[in-house]
Amino acid sequence: MNIWGVFSTQGSQGVGAVKGIDAAQAAVKQQGVGEVHDAVTLSVDAVRSADVAADIRFDRVNAIRAAIADGSYDTDDKLDIALDRLLDRLG
Repeated sequence: MNIWGVFSTQGSQGVGAVKGIDAAQAAVKQQGVGEVHDAVTLSVDAVRSADVAADIRFDRVNAIRAAIADGSYDTDDKLDIALDRLLDRLG
């Protein structure tokens, strides 16, 4: 299928009929498509999920971020534990 613009499509055609980027850009200009605006709509479930964020301990998150930034978070012990857990999951 060839897509000529945001609001228009043409039926299926063979691979030989696929136009290049220049043809697509010319079609967009011809149809007068200027700006494209994005929008987000949250469902009720998504809003409820956001309430879970209230349980996040931001003091702990900020402390871990600071430790990662200064290089003191990653230790050999933590790496060994992570590797052991990974190997256990892999079997």
